[in-house]
Amino acid sequence: MKPASARDYFDEVECWSAAELRAWQLERVREVVDYAVAHVPFYRNLWKRAGLPRRSHLRSFEDLESFPLVDKEILVRAGQDWTGAAGGSVGFSTRGTSGEPLLLWSSLEDQQYGIRGLLRAFWWMGFRPGMTALLLSPAWHKLAAAEAHAIARLGGSIAYFWGSMGADSIPRFLHTLSSVHPELISTTTPFLLSCLRYGEEQGIRLRAAFRGVRSIVAVGQPLTPQLRKFLERRLGVGQVFEKAGCQEAGIGLDDCPWHTGPHIQEDTAYLEVVDGAGRGVPPGERGRFVVTKFTAGSGSVVVRYTTGDIAAFLPGACPCGRALRRLKMYGRPESSVVVAGRAITAYDVRLAVDEDPDLVGRNVVLVRDDPNTLTAAIEGAPVGVAALEARLRQQLRLPEVEIVWLGDVRLAWTFRQVVERSELGVAQRRRA
Repeated sequence: MKPASARDYFDEVECWSAAELRAWQLERVREVVDYAVAHVPFYRNLWKRAGLPRRSHLRSFEDLESFPLVDKEILVRAGQDWTGAAGGSVGFSTRGTSGEPLLLWSSLEDQQYGIRGLLRAFWWMGFRPGMTALLLSPAWHKLAAAEAHAIARLGGSIAYFWGSMGADSIPRFLHTLSSVHPELISTTTPFLLSCLRYGEEQGIRLRAAFRGVRSIVAVGQPLTPQLRKFLERRLGVGQVFEKAGCQEAGIGLDDCPWHTGPHIQEDTAYLEVVDGAGRGVPPGERGRFVVTKFTAGSGSVVVRYTTGDIAAFLPGACPCGRALRRLKMYGRPESSVVVAGRAITAYDVRLAVDEDPDLVGRNVVLVRDDPNTLTAAIEGAPVGVAALEARLRQQLRLPEVEIVWLGDVRLAWTFRQVVERSELGVAQRRRA
């Protein structure tokens, strides 16, 4: 694979205007639709029933909204009739996502789209030839392979941490960190919080272990602005960058150094945020995340696929000047609760909790219980409960809020965002 230079993989896309980018994307979507009609029975039959079998129906992105949405359950039932995978493709499973695993196909050509986005993102994050990256993505995960390809193409060195992201792996991770001295770490937000908790319990100065780390790529949970700054300060690193994405389409969402919200790697796929009827919603308004993948003939065909994730395009332009839109993913349905008829995510609660310097960085989980009361369980001893409850009621526009303080929280809980009331335990549950 040809090594990348500083100018041969991202300048063209980054310098496009919004109009140029949209025109290019629309043509890619048309190509995918043409391919699906010709080669994928599932889509051909689905669109024919909807009266939409031709490319001529795609004069604009608004026309795309008339195409039916598909989700994982629909595609699992369809079997392999939906994929349209060409020869040379290899299969992989979405075991890391919610619901039943979905088998997809990907080729080397297909992989180049995702790797190109990672090249761009790592460059934004300050990674340069000769540096070392410590990757904590599980070895079976497709992201781990893609990240390694990107680091190698940038002329960097790669170190993998072999272990889980549970509490028992933290001592080995810290030892690896001190031995490798990476400039960049790719890991999850929950694991970083677990490391901080471990350091406090063991009396370990984590800043010493993280010395020399310029950038951390954090996935797994959306970052609040306060939590990002908290992690940078406590770990003593240069910057923490938020990353999200969609495994089914191989698309990444990556922070730039301005940290105004993750940019979409828009040469990989076209993204929508839609309402219950499948129509686009304006920037700033939440809806369902929908993706159409640009590759056709080199992997699984993905057209108007909804993961169920709650997301919103961020309004306004980023100071970095890129036309690449920004999108915030707030969580999946299972990481939210419905209170007073509205979906409340763990991120919504953490946004209010993290405004208190004494609470930022604590584990927060939602409790699925009363449909008329928001119940949030927060790690540690009670701090400023009256002010916090008032802030939550005001910011989330809810009549009833209950805060439950937990003196002891399993580190693994940081990977969970919603629990049942029965899981709290009688001894741990108390109203502040």
